[in-house]
Amino acid sequence: MSAYINVYTNSLTDELIPEIFERLNQHENVLSLEQSFTFKNPRSILSLIFRWTKPSIEILNRSDLKTQFSTSFKPFELAEFKRKNFRQKVVKQSSIDKLLRRKKKKVYKPIKISAEIEGQLKGYNKVFSIKYYPGNLFEHHLASLFGSIVTEMGLGICHFTNDDVWYTHKNAVAECMANLYSLEELSNGTEDKPLSIPLVKTHS
Repeated sequence: MSAYINVYTNSLTDELIPEIFERLNQHENVLSLEQSFTFKNPRSILSLIFRWTKPSIEILNRSDLKTQFSTSFKPFELAEFKRKNFRQKVVKQSSIDKLLRRKKKKVYKPIKISAEIEGQLKGYNKVFSIKYYPGNLFEHHLASLFGSIVTEMGLGICHFTNDDVWYTHKNAVAECMANLYSLEELSNGTEDKPLSIPLVKTHS
């Protein structure tokens, strides 16, 4: 299942891309960033060529690897966000429903956000979204790092939908790094299992 990192901001320009690339390389060995990537397009594909230098998968340490995720950059309105911000939930069936093989009922409940987050969202008019697969170690790691850096440089706030956590531009990179690398250290003993890297729930 896909997940999203939504960055709420007022401005992201292509002039930031070289600096974003530089910031990525302060933490990872990113060899290249898709040259055609631009914040000007409503939808783009972002590809990264990188070297995985972590001890958890040493066999890949000398290989050039590639990961990519889709992005979008759209206008944002809080009223529209609240109207569409619903989570689908399947209603638990009764024994009679199961016996009669009735279809499962689905309801949509609004996703609650704190007054603090809502207050901050009022100040933004654009949303940059990264779609990725959280079960893929490389996608999760680099999408999380990229999203947190964009949040910092765009002076915005971000929402990691897979974990339902919010960060501000002041703490996004620090929180992301702390969680990604602390869990990476623990991954040495779990190489035979699919590795997922959830973010610890913190609040801005």
